[in-house]
Amino acid sequence: MQNGYFNTLDDAHLYYEVRGKGKPLLLVHGWQCSHVFWQKNVDVLAENFCVITLDLRGHGNSSKGLHGITIRQYAKDIHDLIEFLGLEDVVLMGWSLGGPTVLSYFKQFGSQHLKGLGLVDITPFPFSPEAWNSQGLHGYNMDGFNAQVNALVNDRLAFYGVLANNIFYGGKKPEGVEWIIEEFKKLPPWISVAIYSDYLSSDYTDVLPTITVPTLVVSANSPVFSDGINQGKHIAAQIPNAKFVPFIESGHMLMYEEADKFNKTVTDFMFDYIK
Repeated sequence: MQNGYFNTLDDAHLYYEVRGKGKPLLLVHGWQCSHVFWQKNVDVLAENFCVITLDLRGHGNSSKGLHGITIRQYAKDIHDLIEFLGLEDVVLMGWSLGGPTVLSYFKQFGSQHLKGLGLVDITPFPFSPEAWNSQGLHGYNMDGFNAQVNALVNDRLAFYGVLANNIFYGGKKPEGVEWIIEEFKKLPPWISVAIYSDYLSSDYTDVLPTITVPTLVVSANSPVFSDGINQGKHIAAQIPNAKFVPFIESGHMLMYEEADKFNKTVTDFMFDYIK
C-alpha cells in the first residue's frame, strides 16, 4: 500500500491511500466521513484494481484550513490528486456528498483522465423541490438546515449519534461501529457547516445528461433518502449510459452493510462496462 500527503494547487494538504494494481478506481467519501468508510471495499477491490481513496479537505487526516470548502474546490482537489499520481482512465466514484463532487469534476473537466463514473446513493441537488428528490431538506428547507446547525454546534455528540443511526438500514447502527463517531469528530464544526451549506445549494442536475462515460448508479432507502431507490432510478434515467442497481437490505451506507454485493457490483461494472 502507498499512502501519504500531497499538496493541492492552492496548498491544502490532503491524505490519500493507494492499494492494488490495474484499472484505477478512485473512491470519494461523504460528508463528515473519511477514507475509513470504504474499509469493507478497498482490499477486496484491490485484488483486481488500483484503488485510490482520500480524505477531502477538512475531513479525516487532511488539513483543516478555512479556504476552499466548496464542492467545486473538492472536485479540483481530486483532479490535482489524479495528476499528482499520474493516473489515466480513472473510474471516479462518489458516495453521498462525494456524488455531487464527482459531478462537479465532470462539469469542470469533462472526461479528462476519466473512463467511467460511479454515483453511490446520491442526490445531484439536495435542496431541489422536485418530487424525485427525497433528501430530508428538499424544497429549500433552510429552517431544517438551521436546526441541524444548532444541533451540531451545541451538542456535537448527540448530533453524531443521530447521524450514525441515520446512515444505516432502518435508522439503527449495528454493533461494532464506534469508529464512525471518531471519524465524525475529525471534521471541525465550522468546516462541517460550510461544506454542508454549499452541498445543499449546489445543483448538478444539468450535468447528468451531459455525461459521456459509462456510469454506475446504486441507491437504497434510508432516513437520509427516504425514497432513495426511486431517486436513484430517476438519476440513472437522466444519464445516457447508466447502469442502475438497487440495494434492498441496506441503508445509506450500503457499501458497508451489503459489502459483498457492492464489491461484486463495482467489479462487474469495471470489467463489463469499462473498456
